[in-house]
Amino acid sequence: MFRFGGFEIHAEQRTLVEQGRPLRLGSRAFDLLVVLCRRAGEVVSNRELLAAAWPNRVVEEGSVRVHIANLRKALRDGVGERRYITNVPMRGYCLVAPVEVVQDQLGRPAVPPQARSGSDEEVARPARWRLPSSAGLVGRDRESATLLQEIRRHRCVTLVGAGGIGKTSVALPVARQFADLDGYDAVHVALATLSRAELVPMAIASALGIVAPELDPLNAIANFLQGDRQLLIVLDNCEHVIDGVAVAAEHMLSHSRGVRLLATSREALRIQGEWVQRLESLSVPPPAMQGSMADAIQYSAVQLFMERAAAATSGFDIGDDDAPLVCHICRRLDGIPLAIELAAGAIDAVGLRGLVDRLGSRLGSRLVMVGRGRRTALPRHQTLRATLDWSHALLPSEEQALLAQLSMFRGVFTHAAALAVFDRPPELLDECLAGLVSKSMVVGERSGDAMDYRLLETTREYAAERLANSSTSQDAALRYARYMLQLVQDSFPEGQENLGTRYGVALTRWIDDVREAVHWAYAREDHRDLALALLARSAPLWFSLSMLAEYRKLAERALESIDARGPGVYDAAEEMRLCEALGHALWHTRGGGEAMSAAFNRALAISERLGATAYRLRCRWGLWLVCNAEGDYAGSRRLAEQFGEIASCDDDPALRLTHQRMMALGNHFQGDQTQAHYFAQRFLEHSKEQSVASPYREVQFAPSVAALTVLARTMWLKGLPEQALRHAENAVQEALSIDHALSLCYAIAIGAAPVAFWCGNLPKAREWVELLSQRSKERSLHFWQAFGDGYRQVIELSDGLHETGCIRAAGNLGITVREALSTINASFFDEELAARAKQGTSGWCTAELLRVQGERQLSANAVDDAIATFRHGIEVAREQQALAWELRCSTSLARLLIEQGRSGQARTTIEPVLGRYREGLDTADLQLARALLERT
Repeated sequence: MFRFGGFEIHAEQRTLVEQGRPLRLGSRAFDLLVVLCRRAGEVVSNRELLAAAWPNRVVEEGSVRVHIANLRKALRDGVGERRYITNVPMRGYCLVAPVEVVQDQLGRPAVPPQARSGSDEEVARPARWRLPSSAGLVGRDRESATLLQEIRRHRCVTLVGAGGIGKTSVALPVARQFADLDGYDAVHVALATLSRAELVPMAIASALGIVAPELDPLNAIANFLQGDRQLLIVLDNCEHVIDGVAVAAEHMLSHSRGVRLLATSREALRIQGEWVQRLESLSVPPPAMQGSMADAIQYSAVQLFMERAAAATSGFDIGDDDAPLVCHICRRLDGIPLAIELAAGAIDAVGLRGLVDRLGSRLGSRLVMVGRGRRTALPRHQTLRATLDWSHALLPSEEQALLAQLSMFRGVFTHAAALAVFDRPPELLDECLAGLVSKSMVVGERSGDAMDYRLLETTREYAAERLANSSTSQDAALRYARYMLQLVQDSFPEGQENLGTRYGVALTRWIDDVREAVHWAYAREDHRDLALALLARSAPLWFSLSMLAEYRKLAERALESIDARGPGVYDAAEEMRLCEALGHALWHTRGGGEAMSAAFNRALAISERLGATAYRLRCRWGLWLVCNAEGDYAGSRRLAEQFGEIASCDDDPALRLTHQRMMALGNHFQGDQTQAHYFAQRFLEHSKEQSVASPYREVQFAPSVAALTVLARTMWLKGLPEQALRHAENAVQEALSIDHALSLCYAIAIGAAPVAFWCGNLPKAREWVELLSQRSKERSLHFWQAFGDGYRQVIELSDGLHETGCIRAAGNLGITVREALSTINASFFDEELAARAKQGTSGWCTAELLRVQGERQLSANAVDDAIATFRHGIEVAREQQALAWELRCSTSLARLLIEQGRSGQARTTIEPVLGRYREGLDTADLQLARALLERT
């Protein structure tokens, strides 16, 4: 352990502590500090420092300067009287502070594990914004220093250069350094896998960790970036989606103050305020140079070649006699980093001399260069094409075939995926895959106990072009599409496709491949059956990612194709699955309606024909949702009863759970609150006992959340407002704890928000409505967003932001939404609701709607009609055992009687109802009723 100036350096534990407080320090800077401590008072040369921090690696001396600067910043060297490290020009660095060396290891203070120095990537970055690691940067000190300066000077910097020039390799370490030195957070947005410019905003939102609505992601990003948040966003590989990047970049810059952008691209974004930093090739030795390896390694291209060759080749040893060959290779590759790395990776296979020979035979006198072209032109540069042509020629035929077939995958893939698309004997796969990884054509990344693989985007596009020009391209695409179908079938076994449940990264990362396979199969008439099956079976994946609008469009297009071909052409079972999934997608994105009903009825008809009992139940569940969404409460209870009749032949506890939930809500909406409470209580008890989710779309909402929501409503209606509010709170917290957007929207829209309004708890209502609006907009869940919009209008009315009766877009709100709102604020009451109340089809809220109608009759001086309507409401409330509505109707009638001088009748009207309440005495309705009673 070393001590100086209040600091303690524990060499073995790799920790730096100042007066008991751990400090963060990158691993290279820590290595330099230990060397300086051990040689305190001596000048340590740059060469010695390089050897200590970068053993067995060739690195420029400028790297020492960068990490010494980081070290001085951590030590606050130069602040006040602090003087610790001095630079001795042309010689090195010296630690001038007196250093105490403690040899005894016992009694060292404990240091928190999180304070230990690790890799530079581990230092002080939030886990979700940690920049990805990158290979050691060689020969880019000057460019990196310049780029760092420009990021500090300008809010938008674009690093521009040719393909393979190393833009990402420079951008990431500089971004990391800027974040560490300037106190910024940094986030990496990988754009390489995007296929269309309009997908750029969603990629940015995903990298930022926010869920943006598909229809308007830019505003969600702008809201997130508002204020003085200090954030550097690295937009990586922009050229193929540059129009989308330009629009998104200008939007982010104009809606934030502390955000900076660093883009990597083949060309400038051409937006206001952009600073373009061009990245040139690495320096190469001049043709006439005749020197040793020591002379050659002064050039950055040679440095990179030597480092990558040493890493790729066991026993790598190049002497002075080989210097001309190395210089020749670097010159022939024009100092392009990617080309140099590919060349170095091939030495093990062909040797240094063989490498020179192949370069000469493949590339001629110079690499072909092309100028700036149209954005719709081929995405990769001719120089990179020549490099990849040469690299591809070095591969054995089996590896060439595998590389082409792997280009089908849009991102990371597994060994099993590679095996599925490989058209050669399976026993060749391991050998070929290992060969591609060793030659840097495929990147291998350890994921737990397994390996994941990916192609660099430039390599993938090159290989994809090779595949497209071959006679085997369609066969490869077919194997790829079939593998994606098998993957989703294995991931979502029959009867366990849980719509709305969130899946882990291991599955959701395949969405780009699923989409690609669907589009490929759909574009070929003889494979549209495959597209239909893939779309039908992958529904849970789209739902788990809340990509419901895109799924709905794909499903609608697929059904149009089925209708155009006529019956009997496609698999009826897959058509049934697709229709059922479409019904749910329509519900969440458009609300109830004819299209949703038609989708479920179409699926139901097929299930009846196929004798598919499980889908008969699922479709009745879907039609039950249609009834609830459209206010057909009698139909809701009827379908719940039919579901129970079919399910009674099955012992599956999940079926009983679903039936109980349907009966609870169906009876509640129909107005039978006693039965609703009974089934809701059973539903809650059984949902806690049952650990597995129901396969019959009960998983649209978490069972316990659904049960608590229904209980909250029924308890309020039965005159238990305090218990109702507790159940509502529990439902919201349960949904938040599982991070399930659909469950949360349901809990608030159906239960928590109305109960809070009914109780007069406006602060809690504001909190929940804001959460509902936020989550429904993020996920484009328009049915639930309509509830949020309506509740926000209620709040605006209470705040005096609207004239009474001036309701914004009330006609666009569905029946169920308007009924709920009318029980909170009479401004939403209309003639259609009045007719439903008169006919008794408004079920659970009939008594309250009658009361509102009576108030309107009273305002029109139709006193006798008003009295009759209030009394009718009281009768309905008593029949439904809805004490809350009985109290409201009795209060309105008592107030009218008092105004007529009939106080005695008013007291006998309201006093018995008040006497039946045992809790919630401070809620709004009870306070109003008690105040009225005091007037009698």
